[in-house]
Amino acid sequence: MSEEQAQEQNQTIQEVQQEQSQQPQIEVHNQQVKEEVQQKEEIQEKQEKQEQVVQQIKQEIEVKDDNQQQQEAIQQAETITQKEPEQEIAQDEKKVEGDQAKEQEDRQQLAEKNPETMSSNLENLFLKADYSFPIEIKVSDPVQKSGGISNYVVYTIKGKDCFGEFEAQRRFNEFYTIRELLLAKWPGQYIPPIPEKSVSTGSDIIIERTRLLNIFCMKMMQIKHLYYSEEFYDIFLRSTNPDINKQISQIPKQNVFAYTERYKQAFQITDIKEISPEMIKKMSGVQIFLKQSSTSLAKLLEQAKNLSSSRKQLKETFFTIFGLNFSEYEKQILQEWVPQNKMVFSNPANADILELAKKIRDPNNNSLDKIQDLISTEQRDIDAFIQAFQTRDSLMQSKQKAEQKLSEEQSDLYKIMKGNSTMKGSFSKISLEEQKQKLELQLNETQKEVDQYKLLFQLVTDVLTSYTIDKFKKDKHQTYKSILADLASCEQQQLEIQQEFWSKVQQVIAQSQEP
Repeated sequence: MSEEQAQEQNQTIQEVQQEQSQQPQIEVHNQQVKEEVQQKEEIQEKQEKQEQVVQQIKQEIEVKDDNQQQQEAIQQAETITQKEPEQEIAQDEKKVEGDQAKEQEDRQQLAEKNPETMSSNLENLFLKADYSFPIEIKVSDPVQKSGGISNYVVYTIKGKDCFGEFEAQRRFNEFYTIRELLLAKWPGQYIPPIPEKSVSTGSDIIIERTRLLNIFCMKMMQIKHLYYSEEFYDIFLRSTNPDINKQISQIPKQNVFAYTERYKQAFQITDIKEISPEMIKKMSGVQIFLKQSSTSLAKLLEQAKNLSSSRKQLKETFFTIFGLNFSEYEKQILQEWVPQNKMVFSNPANADILELAKKIRDPNNNSLDKIQDLISTEQRDIDAFIQAFQTRDSLMQSKQKAEQKLSEEQSDLYKIMKGNSTMKGSFSKISLEEQKQKLELQLNETQKEVDQYKLLFQLVTDVLTSYTIDKFKKDKHQTYKSILADLASCEQQQLEIQQEFWSKVQQVIAQSQEP
């Protein structure tokens, strides 16, 4: 064999060996492609079967008698809770089952209520209150107290409503707590604002807070379903518990069914309206107006602060000149040739002139502060009403969470229908059939929760557009007129003091000129 033929033969052998070495890789790749295609087909087939099973489950749930189904599930839950689990996960499952059974019982009780068997709380909220009774309420007499680490201020609340007179002492943080509770209890409703939190307890801060907390209470008494809610009139205004914050924190949380009942009871609603384009347009218009007003109010507030500050400085300067300096001028300059009984400001017989000057200077009697309060409260009202829209939107977020929970339960039920246990069920001793019954009950309850969130969202939107917005505008006009009337009265009183001051000065001068 020639050398050239030998080289060709070796090259052929190498090519054959190379093809043989690559053949397993090609086969592996082909197998992977084949498996991927098969896996996609299986996933698609599973999804189609899952949709069919879920649809079948829904039909079965609609056909089954709800009461019998719930009774069987409750008995099964009781049987399960009597078993002693061997693993920690099983213990967690028992706790979840107990919570779900309690929640189910609460829902059933709410669904079965009628006017004769209504809970005492709801009955106390609205049915006993006389909305026509003129409410009186005032925040006054702030007193600083020592709280160990820091000082705090206690405000006295006095008033009278259809349940009688009341008097309570409350700290600022208790005002804050009751408002936060009302926000949680009344999603989609305007809750009157309170002043911002502040670490300072200076006299100016305390005086301003007293005025603004008065405005808060005045607005609360205008919104009867908030004023006569159990949390406000029964606990905040009348409770003798020394720790109101703790008492409020112990109030049971409400579920979506309780929220719906509370709204229906407060606003006497029997038919829940669908959300219409007119409702959406009205809410959108109000939100645009509130945002546009915020910029204008910021400028007005700055002007009002400057005006109030100028008035305070003018009052102080007035007292310095007429209450102090003129008296010193008479003593040091005029007394050499003018007898003391002829003096105006330094004559002890004219001490009432000095007292009138002190009244004019009184920093707590600056009526222009009311203009500042009006504008700052308007700003807070805007933020508070925007909060109402935000708490309404939070209901939709809660509904989406319930829908996600429903989807997960449907997926778990599909697995069980296929003969596979769920992740949670794999650590449980109950059979697949028992897991199926339990999940069917959960599906039914979660579907009710989703539907209830939808109804509550519609209900809140209806109340917001048909009642809250209109009342907000009306009450705002009423508050505006009330504050201006109060301002006019204070200004007249201030002018009367000034007039009395100058009349007294004229009288003393006239008497000193007599022979």
